[in-house]
Amino acid sequence: MNMRGKRGYKRGHSGLKRDYRLFAIACEGAKREPDYFQLLESASQRITIDIIEDKVPDAEMMTRYETKSAPRWLLDRAVKYIEKEGLIDEDELWFVLDVDKWKIEQIREIADWCVKKPNWHIALSNPCFEIWLYFHKKSAIPNEAKENCKQAKKFLAALTENGYNKHEYILKIGDAIKNSKAADSDKKHFLPGKGETKVYQLAESLINYVGVNDFYDFIKKNRDNE
Repeated sequence: MNMRGKRGYKRGHSGLKRDYRLFAIACEGAKREPDYFQLLESASQRITIDIIEDKVPDAEMMTRYETKSAPRWLLDRAVKYIEKEGLIDEDELWFVLDVDKWKIEQIREIADWCVKKPNWHIALSNPCFEIWLYFHKKSAIPNEAKENCKQAKKFLAALTENGYNKHEYILKIGDAIKNSKAADSDKKHFLPGKGETKVYQLAESLINYVGVNDFYDFIKKNRDNE
């Protein structure tokens, strides 16, 4: 297990304990999703955010698989990540995935893994991550944007004349949580409906651990520095 020089350790009743919580995130997007989540790490010294794809790149996985479009690919990458970096009971591992890239049977298989692991979670967007981003700006998703990822990206682009800026969106994460949570038609089910997303569950977990007041102090500082 890598003891990680990124953060410190403190001594508790049962030995050394980390003074931060690790959020390990597996996300399919090559840039937008990793950039978004890694920015949140700046909110507090109490959290570390790892993008699993950065720690276990495709090249390592290709020795066992010919394609990435299989649930076992995700599971094995997560396991390999844990072997490298280590997880403790308080840490969280999240699969942030797009519904439009998977068959429903595959999604259910991934969700079943998460049920068996108390610190594993799945946060789906339907059809894609851009739905989560759209909720930063608006409380409702246009019907056309719900149809497929191409349409979702088109409508999102129309909201941001100068292009996507992760800092701009992070400032509105509170709105995104409120809007997407209100739009979630079945909060107990892992699978979101069309034009819905469960990413707010990951955002809430991060904020709750950091502390609401501390997190929004972070947001305020970013807003003041715009």
